[in-house]
Amino acid sequence: MTAAWVIIGLLVLGLPLLAWWVGTRRIWSRLRPGAEPDPWREAVRTHGLSAAEAALLAREVPRGHRFDDPRMRRAAVDWAGTLLVQMTPRPRTRRGRILTALAFVWAAGVVGFLLIRVLMGRPEDVNWVSVALYAGLAVYLVRRRRGLRRTLALNAEPSAGE
Repeated sequence: MTAAWVIIGLLVLGLPLLAWWVGTRRIWSRLRPGAEPDPWREAVRTHGLSAAEAALLAREVPRGHRFDDPRMRRAAVDWAGTLLVQMTPRPRTRRGRILTALAFVWAAGVVGFLLIRVLMGRPEDVNWVSVALYAGLAVYLVRRRRGLRRTLALNAEPSAGE
């Protein structure tokens, strides 16, 4: 019976004291929720888009759609530009440039291996599933970039001469 009262006392007094002690630690003051930039939220807030307009923008911008509303056109140009910047690899350090160069050399070696095996009459040595996946990824990336560029061209503000 005494053990039960001790446990109840620890739960009633000890748990709130433990929560207060943990809550006053300095580590919590260093945490910043939302400190990471969120380009999508910023674009929606900047252009004052409703939920339906934001969904339409997210769906149609990569497809190269032209918007009639000037506000949606500005938002589409802004969002397409942001996506193009995010998709463009820009190694900032020497190490990043070296790794990018090594990736291109590796890709050239893989394509060379593929061509040698096919030209030598040994296509069974090639993993065709991987070839199909990489080719599909390349087609997707090229079509997405083309759609974003088309969105920029169709929704750009007309100049004074037009």
